[in-house]
Amino acid sequence: MKILRTIGILALVAGLVLGAVGTAFAKGPPDEPRGGGPHSPGKRGLSGNVTSVETITAGEEYVIDLETKLGTVHVTANVTARYMVPRETHGSANLTRFLEIVDENEDGDLEELVGRRLAVLATNLVEGGYVPITADAIRLMLIPSPAHHRYMHRVGVVDTFTPGSSITIIDKDGEPHTFTLNGTVYRPDDIDMEAITGGFVTVVTKGDPKLPDPIAKAIVLHEDLPDWAPEP
Repeated sequence: MKILRTIGILALVAGLVLGAVGTAFAKGPPDEPRGGGPHSPGKRGLSGNVTSVETITAGEEYVIDLETKLGTVHVTANVTARYMVPRETHGSANLTRFLEIVDENEDGDLEELVGRRLAVLATNLVEGGYVPITADAIRLMLIPSPAHHRYMHRVGVVDTFTPGSSITIIDKDGEPHTFTLNGTVYRPDDIDMEAITGGFVTVVTKGDPKLPDPIAKAIVLHEDLPDWAPEP
């Protein structure tokens, strides 16, 4: 059984390295430890949902919190890694191309990844004790989501905000969009609720965007207003 499991893990990692997109990857590579103690410099296959993204240097380095079977892994993704988006990159691409595809509001951040599922070939994984689990991405693939599970992102300036009830934003075309607040996650964690009204946000929703008043799964408040924002 140990030999079969080792062969399976190596096969999945090889699939990630070669950029293969298939059923095995859709399910995600296994996250069981392969030994080597709390610090393992070897390559590891990880998969999970993104819970948050911290921008270290826009366009150069990010720390992605990935919820895996090991727990939350802080994955550093930078210009040295290779990136894959099925049907978009046609193989692996650099970080600049990944941002062109994923960074919908072109702010240099990657909050659009929150709620999405990733498969990562990582190295320098550190785990155990009270030390946060960290790793460096070698290759990262955005796993396609079924239409009914797809996370959608809508950006705009907040027109009205009622905590615990609803939020209405105005997009760059002047169109309003209202979302229901129910278990909504806010970023940053220490967000100033009073600063949301009139602020520039990205609202993350799940499911059919055509439904009336979809639930906001997450709201990300940006530091600066966009160029198209109306004068206060």
